[in-house]
Amino acid sequence: MKNAEQRNTDPLAVEVEGLRYELDRPATRNGRKVVVSVRLAAGGDSAPLVDRADLYSFRQRHGLSVLVSETFARKPDEVMGALALLLDQVERLAATAKKAEPVVLTQARRTAGEKLLRSPDLLERAAHALDARGYVGEERNKRLVYLVATSRLLEKPLSAILFAQSGAGKSELLDRLAQLMPEESVEFLSRLTPQALYYAGADHLRHKVVLVDEQAGASEADYSIRTLQSRGVLRLAVPVRGKTESFEARGPIALLSGTTRDDLNPENLSRCLELSLDDSAEQTKRIQEAQRRAWAGERRKALDPVPWQDAQRLLEPCEVVIPFASKLAYPARTTSDRRDNMKLLSLVAAHALLYQQQRERDREGRVVAVLYDYKSVFELLRPLVDQELDGLSPRAGTLYRALVKQGAATFTTREAAALQGWGYNTAKRALAELRAHELLRLAESETPRRYALLDGSLLGNSAALTDPSELR
Repeated sequence: MKNAEQRNTDPLAVEVEGLRYELDRPATRNGRKVVVSVRLAAGGDSAPLVDRADLYSFRQRHGLSVLVSETFARKPDEVMGALALLLDQVERLAATAKKAEPVVLTQARRTAGEKLLRSPDLLERAAHALDARGYVGEERNKRLVYLVATSRLLEKPLSAILFAQSGAGKSELLDRLAQLMPEESVEFLSRLTPQALYYAGADHLRHKVVLVDEQAGASEADYSIRTLQSRGVLRLAVPVRGKTESFEARGPIALLSGTTRDDLNPENLSRCLELSLDDSAEQTKRIQEAQRRAWAGERRKALDPVPWQDAQRLLEPCEVVIPFASKLAYPARTTSDRRDNMKLLSLVAAHALLYQQQRERDREGRVVAVLYDYKSVFELLRPLVDQELDGLSPRAGTLYRALVKQGAATFTTREAAALQGWGYNTAKRALAELRAHELLRLAESETPRRYALLDGSLLGNSAALTDPSELR
C-alpha cells in the first residue's frame, strides 16, 4: 500500500493505485451495509462504481473486490488491501471521535445561552467574540459571516464566498466562526467530489453550515451545491448490482468558502454574498501588532466559546416575516439584482432569527422582523452594494473605487499598487481588467505608462436602498 495517498484527510476515503474508494458513512460490525463508491482517482467523465456491502464480512468484501477488479482491471488482492486500509481508517476514526449524541444542556448552560440571546447588541457581541478568539479587523465581514451561519436555520439560507489574496485570513475567519457554532451544526470540508453530497445521508446536512476551505475544492461539485442551495434537496439514482437505487440528501445548508480566484462559476456566485477581505496596509498593521503582542506574552483573556455554541443550539428553525418588506428598495440594474434583492431580505430575516427571543411571533408562529433588523443590515450592506460593480472582479472593483476617490489625473501601475498596498503584478491585472471594461485609457505610452480614468460614475448604487429613516 505504499502508493496510498496519505495527504487525503478524509477518513471515509482512500486512494490506492489510481483508484479512490469512498464510503457514505462509517462501517460498523452490526451487519449493516454501507455504500461504497469506487472511481478513478484522476477523475474524468466515467461514472463511479457504486455498490452496497458489509465490509466486516469477508465474503462480501471479497465479492466487492472481484467486481472492482473486473471493472477497473485491477488485481483482487490489491482491492482487498485497499478495503482493509479503508476499514483501518474508519476504526481509528471511531476510536478517537466523540460520540455523536445530542448535547443536553444543563440549567446553567441554558441560562448562559439565553442571556446571550437576550442581549440587545447580540450581533456586536458576536463580532467581539470573534475578535477575542484572535481574529482582528474585518468588522463588517465578521458580522456578515455570523449572520450567514445563523441563516442555516431559515428555509432558504444565505451563502458567502470570501475573496482575498493568499495569506489574507480567509481560512482563519472560517475557523474562528466555526468555534462559535455548535460542532453538530458545522460540516468542514477541504474538498468536495462531484457526488459526495448525494451520499451525505438524508438529514446529515440539514440546517448545517458547510465550510469549504478553498472554493476550488468545491468546483467539481458546483452543480450539486447549486441544487442543494436552490431546491434544498439532492436526489441521485444509480445502478447497484442490476437494480436502481436512490440516494437523497436534504438541506437546507449555508455555504461559506474562500478563494483567491476571480473567475468563479457565475451560477454559483449569483447565490452567494461576495465578501472581499481587507488587504489594506492598515489591516496588515493590525495583524502584525496582534502577532507582536502574542510573541511578547501579552495574552488576552481566553473567551469561552461554549455559551456561544449553546446560544446557537437554543435558536429554533422558523419562518420570518418582514412586515415592511414592500417598502424596501434595491438597485435594479441587471438580472443579478433580482437575486441580490433576495440576499438583502434574507439578511434581514437572518438578523431577526438571531434575535428571535427578543421578537414577537405572529399567529402562525413566525418571527416578526422589526426596523432594527433592517437598520443593522442596511449599515452592513450599503458598502457592499457600492462594491458590486457590474462585471468587475472584487480586486478590480476595489482599485476602481480607490482611483475614483483619489482623483488623480493620471497614474502608473506602481502608483496604483502603492495606493492599495498590492504587489506590482496584482495591480497590473486589475488595471488590465479596468481597461477591458473601458473604464481606463492609456494616457502616456512611454515607460512608465500612465493611465487615466474614463468613467468614474459607477459608484453610489447604495443610494437606491431604502434609508431606515424613511420607514419611521
